[in-house]
Amino acid sequence: MFSKKSYSGAVVFALLEIGLSGVSYADTPVPDPQPTAPGVTNLAPVKVTGTRTLAPQISSGALGTRSDLATPFSTRQVTSAELEERQVKSLGRVFAEDAAVISNGSSYSFNAYSVTVRGISLDDYNGYKINGLPFYMTTVELPLESFESVQLLKGATGFMYGFGAPGGVINFITKKPTDTTTFSFDEGYSSSGIFSEHIDTGGRFGEDDRFGYRFNVTHEQGEAYDSSHLLRNSESLSLDARITPTLTWTADAIYQARHVIGGVQDEFLDAYTGNVLPKPISGTTNLTAYNGTFFNSNVWFLSSGLHWQIDPDWKASIDYSHSQDKRRYAGEWLSLNNPAGSFDEYLDAAQGTATYSQVQATVEGNFSTGPFHHQVVLGAGWQGLNKDTSVNPLYTDIGNENLYQPIVSLSNNGAFNYSQYHDFYSTQKSLFASDTIQLTQAWSLLAGVRYNDYYQASYTQTGAVTAYTKTPTTPTLALMYRPRSDILFYASYVQALEDGGTAGPTYANAYQVLAPIKSKQTELGVKVDHSGWSASGALFRIDRGAQYGNSANVYVSNGDERIQGLELNGHVDLPAGFAVSASTSWLEGTYSETEADLVGKRVEGIPRFQSVLQLSDKIPGVDGLTASAEAHYFDRMMADDFNHYQMPSYTLFNAALSYRTQIEHRNVTFRAEVDNITNRQYWGFLGSNYIFVGAPRTLALNVRVEL
Repeated sequence: MFSKKSYSGAVVFALLEIGLSGVSYADTPVPDPQPTAPGVTNLAPVKVTGTRTLAPQISSGALGTRSDLATPFSTRQVTSAELEERQVKSLGRVFAEDAAVISNGSSYSFNAYSVTVRGISLDDYNGYKINGLPFYMTTVELPLESFESVQLLKGATGFMYGFGAPGGVINFITKKPTDTTTFSFDEGYSSSGIFSEHIDTGGRFGEDDRFGYRFNVTHEQGEAYDSSHLLRNSESLSLDARITPTLTWTADAIYQARHVIGGVQDEFLDAYTGNVLPKPISGTTNLTAYNGTFFNSNVWFLSSGLHWQIDPDWKASIDYSHSQDKRRYAGEWLSLNNPAGSFDEYLDAAQGTATYSQVQATVEGNFSTGPFHHQVVLGAGWQGLNKDTSVNPLYTDIGNENLYQPIVSLSNNGAFNYSQYHDFYSTQKSLFASDTIQLTQAWSLLAGVRYNDYYQASYTQTGAVTAYTKTPTTPTLALMYRPRSDILFYASYVQALEDGGTAGPTYANAYQVLAPIKSKQTELGVKVDHSGWSASGALFRIDRGAQYGNSANVYVSNGDERIQGLELNGHVDLPAGFAVSASTSWLEGTYSETEADLVGKRVEGIPRFQSVLQLSDKIPGVDGLTASAEAHYFDRMMADDFNHYQMPSYTLFNAALSYRTQIEHRNVTFRAEVDNITNRQYWGFLGSNYIFVGAPRTLALNVRVEL
């Protein structure tokens, strides 16, 4: 099934041997006591227990909420504390420590939010959730300051969440009300001149502390490293009310306005001639040629839910969400022409609005039938997405420039038209059920199924409609083995169906929406979570329908692509406050059953190897001072589907310091981080035939005060 059988098998058995060699815990079976010998008095047994940090809870859609060690899929969770420590403002950097994830855009472009997981870009329609509820993510950078954690469920997620690309799903978990009154303030700076302020406060009030709140507000403004200018304001509010001891009402509201002036979005290769890409340029290069480019995005999200703990074994919930994303822009795209750096400057101006609504009800419970214990999840849901787009978007060539020469100002005689029409509507109605059956103390079996009634309609400006209905049933099956509470071995199979892609503006069938494509995934994995060290490994294969631009410059859905790979992650705490973390992935993606000249080509945007190594140390002699260093290696990858252009490999080095202390009895944290220390110039991959200029060396400073 996998092309690296001997290698992967050795890895799995090595991890098994490592896991079984560790110390045992209190829930490890203890042999019955031996009979007492004559003249010997048995003492009462002594049970030694220790306190361990609980494994993080992962929200897995139709699987309910469970710990990572009870989830038979590869996951990653980044907490708000980690985001603060690394001063992360962009989703593209949230999972930078995971070698299976690649950022697809620079921090101040349309695509700052976009990531590729296991070689597949996440689905803008269905790949992003807030508290498990859908959010349309195109060109949006959500305010990370408002979230308690950001969770990634890798791979095909058709059963867990319905339609979605098989790269995975990212779920943003909002900050919740705190049991005690809290207030913190932080001030930040990032080069070359962006300042930010953030307030986070929470608490409870009313009789018996019945009502809770959590409020976050953020302001960010200044000049970025590429000479663009950023202005961002966001607010979020989370509320709850304990109606009864077992019934809780929750609500969340998020709003953000983000305005970027200047900057270039990315570079594309449709008209490129040559067999090598131009030499990369510095990320500080100001490529803006048209005075008046901008990108405005306004997003808000509202949700409300009732959560009922029926009894210790059963609970039920119903949640509703409504969100909207409005964006207007006049942006520059560069069409690279040759290795000498010549390019045509394209100006694109448009506007779009997307509105998403969902309601979902679930019941989770535990019961036994004879010797078997069951953990079940039952649910039903509905969601609807409406999109409006520009009537006549401007897309025009306004002149020629060169990457290595001073940029000359260019003008445009065309008019910007920001009127809209309704171009897309989809609905999903779903029923789902899963049952995790505990067969023995160590073995369990997960079986689940989701039925989807999916309808999609695309409209032209004249009102013509292209519509289809799909009613897929997507199953999942997993076998889990837990010889101890801190080890999980699993084998899983899942199917998924995803929305068809939309042809970009440079294709002959520009803006055409393609039919859904099907995928299936098999995965073998192991997770170990000891006190002081942890490790995980996953070996997987994804078979997916292929979509690409063919030789006639038409974006089509035809044939298949196969992506298979191995992921390894580990962390160990060493003496004297020293810690080491590592992540590495091997990926291989190829096209099959497509047009003849594409068969066997590597899937673009997939580095065969990617590795991250992190070292941190609590500096001896200075309480509260921690230093860390990181190296991130990206292997070569193809920039286009026909493999005409190869993107060179590169390594980025980062370093950080943090110092925690008390000033007048207040907890204060100072942080400093330098990314891309060597100021390496490189091309980043955005999508097939699309690349972007990599970020230069940047400095970030922050001070946080807890009042």
